[in-house]
Amino acid sequence: MDFKRIEMIFIVTFLFLNGFFLYQLSQKNQNNFIGNQSGKVDLVTEMENQDITLPAFDDEELKVPYVQAEANDLLDQNKDQLTKQTGVVDEEGMLYVSILSEPVKLSEDEKLTTSDIQRINTFIKSKQVLFGEEYEFIRYVPNKKQIIYGQIANHVPIADGTANITLHLNGSKEIISYEQTYAGPVTVQGDSRQLITDKNAVEVLYQNNKIPADADVRKPILTYYRTLNLNELSMYAPVWTVEIISGSNIHIEQVDAVSGSVLQESMSDDKEETQDVPADSSPSSGSESQQ
Repeated sequence: MDFKRIEMIFIVTFLFLNGFFLYQLSQKNQNNFIGNQSGKVDLVTEMENQDITLPAFDDEELKVPYVQAEANDLLDQNKDQLTKQTGVVDEEGMLYVSILSEPVKLSEDEKLTTSDIQRINTFIKSKQVLFGEEYEFIRYVPNKKQIIYGQIANHVPIADGTANITLHLNGSKEIISYEQTYAGPVTVQGDSRQLITDKNAVEVLYQNNKIPADADVRKPILTYYRTLNLNELSMYAPVWTVEIISGSNIHIEQVDAVSGSVLQESMSDDKEETQDVPADSSPSSGSESQQ
């Protein structure tokens, strides 16, 4: 074995992780003033006075750890096991793209129903998808004809695109193809950390001018987001993902659930209705988190 190379990998990883945690600490200190200001001003009332539509908050204090995934090429290694499809893995071995030989028929209902979810879950956990038992439904985007599943890590979905299954539908509401990314086996790193609440996350966005007047704020979802990407491993931190509808646009904003800082990257698109629960069931209270 090349012990020199292994020693160097450990040293580099240690230095990067220390830098990462120091950055998180500095961000938390920089954002302490936000929590102090929130105690003095009723930001919810202020937002409502600006005709901002808010969701029902859980306002629950959670503790969630960071998680780590080692670099892998498991999709490439296992793709030949898949049946009833034609697929290919990209050059980096991180993305699998598949075209199904037998489309999966869903209901004729315009929205996604509970029976649809059951049918999709059966498909996801079949021999037509790798590691499907590790993924759960996240949302349905009718305008794009996409159904998105996320890999679950420590009871929380990874929803940044690095561990997702995106199912594509045709005009007859049949699954005809899908794309998959996979983080690989995930391990907990360190102790669980106290998180800001979903309500705090929306207040932070408002204070940072991310929520305009007359906007519609969807219920925040606790997810994991890749914050460190090295050759040998990736580190994921908990974030609150918040969908904000303003006029004809949708913005997806993310707030670090530990430090309370707004992530610089945000996604926007033309307005499109998304569905995060089946049409014939009640919304869930959110993702469970391991204490």
